[in-house]
Amino acid sequence: MACANMRRLMEDSLSRLRPYTRQLNVTVVATALLVVALAPLSLSGCGDAKADRERTEAAKQAQVAIAAYSAASQEANNLHGEVIRQFAKANSSTNLPDYREAMRRDVLPAMDRFVARLKGMPADTPQLKRIHGGLISAYTDARKDIAAFVDQLQTARDLERFAAIRKRLQQRVGAYQSDLAAYYKNWNRQLRGGASPASPNGPPAAPAAATATVAP
Repeated sequence: MACANMRRLMEDSLSRLRPYTRQLNVTVVATALLVVALAPLSLSGCGDAKADRERTEAAKQAQVAIAAYSAASQEANNLHGEVIRQFAKANSSTNLPDYREAMRRDVLPAMDRFVARLKGMPADTPQLKRIHGGLISAYTDARKDIAAFVDQLQTARDLERFAAIRKRLQQRVGAYQSDLAAYYKNWNRQLRGGASPASPNGPPAAPAAATATVAP
């Protein structure tokens, strides 16, 4: 509002001077020219103030979004921990039929609950939404890959295919963690352990016990 008033005042002053330009002495003309020369600087200052206000408002919105995201991460972390525990139980199997059953009965449903919670987490700025979307995609794709892995599991040698799934998930979750840490830092917040869901390690490896006890 102040900038708009200043602009109108300058325009009005110049319009009043214009009819008398030929009658003014050199000093008055020079003063008028100085007013015109300073006008861009004054209006530039108004633009800087507007940019500062926008930056302050963006920082406030980002920090509120970060606080909500960090608070919601605890429940997601608990569900992620349950996924890890179910993997560990399945990996204690000593034969492939039991392992397949445990994966279908316990691991995949645990992953479904975890992914559902990720989809329900607040990500209230465009940047945070994009970063969190990468985590959702990583675990959604991993869940599909693991389901296909279990369906195609026939021999102990097939367990080796799990390593590629695990590595791919680790890479994508690691990229998410890096992007999230940079986002927090940009808005003067520090990403601490437990402030974001999941971990770069992802699920554990396929069971060595089944590999050792079931003939290929």
